[in-house]
Amino acid sequence: MWRRCDLFLSLGVPQSQVDATDHHERVDYIMQFENSLTGKKIAILVANGFEESHMTGLHKKLVETGAEIKIVSPEKGVVNSWHDGNWGHFFPANSHLPTSMSHHYDAVIVPGGTRHIERLVVNPQTARFMRGFMEDNKPVALFEDAAKIIAVDNLLEDRKVVVAESVVEAVTAKTAEIVEATLHVDDMLTTAVGDILPMVESFVACIQSYEPEAWEAA
Repeated sequence: MWRRCDLFLSLGVPQSQVDATDHHERVDYIMQFENSLTGKKIAILVANGFEESHMTGLHKKLVETGAEIKIVSPEKGVVNSWHDGNWGHFFPANSHLPTSMSHHYDAVIVPGGTRHIERLVVNPQTARFMRGFMEDNKPVALFEDAAKIIAVDNLLEDRKVVVAESVVEAVTAKTAEIVEATLHVDDMLTTAVGDILPMVESFVACIQSYEPEAWEAA
């Protein structure tokens, strides 16, 4: 994100000037990011066993945008994270997956975590919920192994994605193309591995640029 400052240093620009440039760029970025999604509603889809560190990172970033954030889950009331090889904190589940509809939200993001992904994959309500976002081409962000939840029907057909090694076979079986990168944006579909924050930033940019179909906006 701050490669411009690295370039200045390589060209011999004094560190003090580089620091000033870095500071101003960061301030500009924060101003553009904060409250940039006011009025938008974003779903975070999780089941028991999602990676806690993923949730805390993405949730904090999304709250800064001013969007309304709802945790959607097949679990009722609360959903349990996974942290450092053990069960972690409980998080409030704001919306029950069986009664949640994609048209209630502007976008959806799914953190990684083997346990919760496997629970979501075997739940038919997951495919129903995600199909609405994919067919309407709404912003969708899937981290690490989360792409497996849309490896159904033709939702990944001819899409380019970044995924965890553990789900490559499941994803390529649906004719998706694996991109050798840590982050990739294919239209309104953002996928990533490694660091979740760059994915969140790209996801926010997709939401900002998204224009619903005329029938959807009516």
